[in-house]
Amino acid sequence: MNEKYIQYLQEKYKEYIDILSKETALNAYLDLTNMFHWQNVLGWRFRIEDVVSQLLKLPNMKEVKVYYGLNERDKENSEAFHNRIKKTGAILKTKPMKFIKKDINEALFFQRRTMTLFDGQVKNKVYELIDELQKSGIIIEEPKCNFDAEITIDMMDDTEKVSAVILFSGDSDLAVPLERLKVKGKKIYIVGVRGMSATELHRVKDMYIDFGKFYQGKRNYIKSENPAFGGTA
Repeated sequence: MNEKYIQYLQEKYKEYIDILSKETALNAYLDLTNMFHWQNVLGWRFRIEDVVSQLLKLPNMKEVKVYYGLNERDKENSEAFHNRIKKTGAILKTKPMKFIKKDINEALFFQRRTMTLFDGQVKNKVYELIDELQKSGIIIEEPKCNFDAEITIDMMDDTEKVSAVILFSGDSDLAVPLERLKVKGKKIYIVGVRGMSATELHRVKDMYIDFGKFYQGKRNYIKSENPAFGGTA
């Protein structure tokens, strides 16, 4: 990073903090699985400890709640990661992950519009690979653990405790409870990264906070990222 850009980041961070510090009472809600996917766009991994520490330094921050699933197939490592979160002072909300079996077809590897860009030879090779995988009997499963309901309930329960909420998520399903909070006079701060915050969230927000400019912790730079469901940051 050049000096001008570093100075810009510092000024932007100060701007965010100055605005947040004017709130009477804040609660932060971190949809951690959603946040892990931000790393693909950012090109670096963040540390959850640093995110929580940064939030708890705000004098008006009342609670930081982190939502992340328990991988019962790798329970020891999953619980160790949970303990890391708890030691930060955040409130951890968790439940067992579900594993959804994925069909082995072209949609597993490419979006439909991407497949249209390939010539016949490339498409044939893709289909040959799919055929080999199908014959192998391999089972591909995707971990799922959605916390929309839990985040919604917590935000509604916390309404009278706060003047504003900070949501770390790009999920459009959370726009409805945020609209309810806004009707009740609460400020809405959405934290996200470029292209990964739903339009519905932008419509309800009072301010959007770019996570890449807000985060002040350690960054582990990467070339590509495939977020591990056991959790790493």
